[in-house]
Amino acid sequence: MARAGNDARRRRRRGPAGGHRADRRPHRGHGVLRGGAHVSALVLSPVAEGACSLERLRIFAFRNYAEQSVEFGRGINVVGGRNAQGKTNLLEAVATLLLTRSPRASSSADVVAWGSDEALVEAKVLRPAADRTLAVRFRRDLASGRVTRTATVDGSPRPARDLLGLCPVVLFWPEDLQLVKAGPDMRRRLLDVVLAQLDRRAAADLLRYRHVLEQRNALLRQLRAGSAGLDALAGFTRELVESGSRIQVARAELVAALIPHGREALAQIGGGEELGLRYLPDGGMEAGAGREEAEHTLAATLVRRRDEEIARGATLAGPHRDDLELLIGGRPARSAASQGQQRSIVLALKLAEVRHIASRAGVMPVLLLDDVLSELDPGRRRDLVAGIAAAGLQTLITSSEPLPETLPPGTRRFEVASGRVTAVMES
Repeated sequence: MARAGNDARRRRRRGPAGGHRADRRPHRGHGVLRGGAHVSALVLSPVAEGACSLERLRIFAFRNYAEQSVEFGRGINVVGGRNAQGKTNLLEAVATLLLTRSPRASSSADVVAWGSDEALVEAKVLRPAADRTLAVRFRRDLASGRVTRTATVDGSPRPARDLLGLCPVVLFWPEDLQLVKAGPDMRRRLLDVVLAQLDRRAAADLLRYRHVLEQRNALLRQLRAGSAGLDALAGFTRELVESGSRIQVARAELVAALIPHGREALAQIGGGEELGLRYLPDGGMEAGAGREEAEHTLAATLVRRRDEEIARGATLAGPHRDDLELLIGGRPARSAASQGQQRSIVLALKLAEVRHIASRAGVMPVLLLDDVLSELDPGRRRDLVAGIAAAGLQTLITSSEPLPETLPPGTRRFEVASGRVTAVMES
C-alpha cells in the first residue's frame, strides 16, 4: 500500500512536459529506421563554432586490447569487423577516457585485460581553446586486488573529475534503444552523464551523493540490527539532503533545456508526434522549485520516512529514485509508442544531447555510435552519414554490416580483428 501511495503522490507532483513547439519545417534526405522511423540528413546542424576531437588514441591492456595506437580523423571514423572482435571495446576506451570511468563496466577492474595488473587509455585531444593530452590509468593492488584509477593532463597528475568536460562526448550504445521501456536507472544515467560534463558542482554532488548514500544505507542496516544508535543518522541525512537537493534542481534545469532540442530533433526525424520530457524527482520536490525549497522538501520526506527506512535498511527517497518520463503526443511513451517511435525518441534524445552540450560548452562534442547503422535501412545509411559529416563533429561509428560505398571526404575506415585495429582507407 505504501508503494501505491508513493506512486500516486509522484503522479500528482509531475511537472509540465512543456517547452516551445519545435519549428517543423521540412528537411530533405530522410532515411528509414527499422520499424518506420525516419532520419533526416540535417538533424545534426552545427550549433558551435569549434569541435573537439581525438587525434591519436593509445590503449594498453584495456579489455581485449594488449597494446594499440589509432589515429582518428576529425570527421567520420568507421570501425568495421565481425562481432566480438573489439569494436565496442574501442569506443568504450574513448568514453572511459573522456568520462574518466567506463559507462559499461560495474567496476574499474572490469576494463583491465585478463592477466594484467595495469591498463592505460591516453589520447591527444584537439580543442579550440588549447590541445591537451589526457590519460587515465588503472592499477591493481597485488595485496588487496583492488583497482585504483589515476588521471593526468599533459603528463601532470590531476583529479579525475578535472578531465570531465575537457572534450565532451555523447554516447549511443545498442542498449540505449531500450531507454523508453527500461528501468529509471538508465534514464537517470543519461541526465547525469550530461550534467557531469557541463557542471563541475553537479559532478562533485553526484560523486558525494553516491558515497553518502552507501554510508547512510550501511548505518540504516546497522540500526535495523540494533548494532548502532540514532545519533549518527542525522549527520548522514544532512549531507545527503545537501548534495541530493542540488542534484535534483540541476536535473530539472537540464530536462527543461533538453525539451526544445528534443522536440526539434523528433520533428526533423519524422516522429509524427510531439516529444515530451517530464522530470519526476523522488522526495516531493515541486516543479520549478529552487535549491532551498528542494532541500527543505527532501529533508522533511526523509524525517517522515525514518522508521520505514530503518525497518527496510535502505534510503527510500532522493535522487537515486528519480525518473525521467518520456511522452509522445502527451501520452507516456512507455505504453503508447510503437517500436519505431521508441527508436525515434531515443535518437531524438541523443541529438538533443549533442545540441545542448554544444550550446553550453561552446564546442561540438565527440559522438560515439556503436552499431547504430544496423538500425537503418541499408539503402538509407548514406543519408545519416552525410548528415553527421555536415555537422562538423568527430564521430566514431562501429558496424558489422556493409557500409555505403561512397563516404564523405575525409572519412577514415578501420577494421578490428581479435583486438587489433587496422586502418583500411581514407575516402
